[in-house]
Amino acid sequence: MTEPINNSLRYPLRALAAMLGYPDEEVRTHADDLADVLAVQPGLTREERSAVEHFTAWLRDDDLLEIQGTYVETFDRSKKVSLYLFEHVYGESRDRGPAMVELRNAYAEQGLVIDCRELPDFLPLFLEFCAELPEAEARSWLDEVGEILQQVHVRLVDRDSRYAVPLCVLLRMLGLEPLPEALMRASAGEERDDTRAVLDRTWMEAPVTFGPDQPRTSCGATKQWQEQPVQWVDNPRAGPAPRST
Repeated sequence: MTEPINNSLRYPLRALAAMLGYPDEEVRTHADDLADVLAVQPGLTREERSAVEHFTAWLRDDDLLEIQGTYVETFDRSKKVSLYLFEHVYGESRDRGPAMVELRNAYAEQGLVIDCRELPDFLPLFLEFCAELPEAEARSWLDEVGEILQQVHVRLVDRDSRYAVPLCVLLRMLGLEPLPEALMRASAGEERDDTRAVLDRTWMEAPVTFGPDQPRTSCGATKQWQEQPVQWVDNPRAGPAPRST
């Protein structure tokens, strides 16, 4: 793997990947370091810098189980704020599979290989991938998902979620408006998909299949409510791959 060329995004992107991943003791240990990296990013308002400090203090000081519960409540119960980028592009379409393969191949070209416990379009993995690229190339990849990031951020703000903070920082780094008026209007008029009533209706409407045709969990698939750890593994044809935080 080659070193990024003049990539000022490298450490901020890694910090954001850590903040948007499933919270663990390692993230808590380095919470102050994350704040130091992100609070100095250009383009942030005074309120946004303060929000970064409050977010990382929450990661550092609150009960870990409660923080993990907040993460699950935020992301595992709502497709509308999913951190799986292709969820917002393809949904359950068959086109999602080939897109996954293409993205995985792009990772492999940089000497990065993920194990089968996580999908390639998971935002923290995507940010780590971009952190290994020259800055112009990284910005090109990030710009392609800019509108998705804006949409997720607006919805998180509407839900008064703490996790709007790292998305806001990322959008500022990309020079994108965190709260576009058109997306704010659209979000205000849409039904949330994480309320108890909606979740109950979804479970009631879900078909039940018995016998050999019952869906099976395979490599790369995810189960709702279950933590999916993120891990880079070494590519034998490339240099050592970084481990995610």
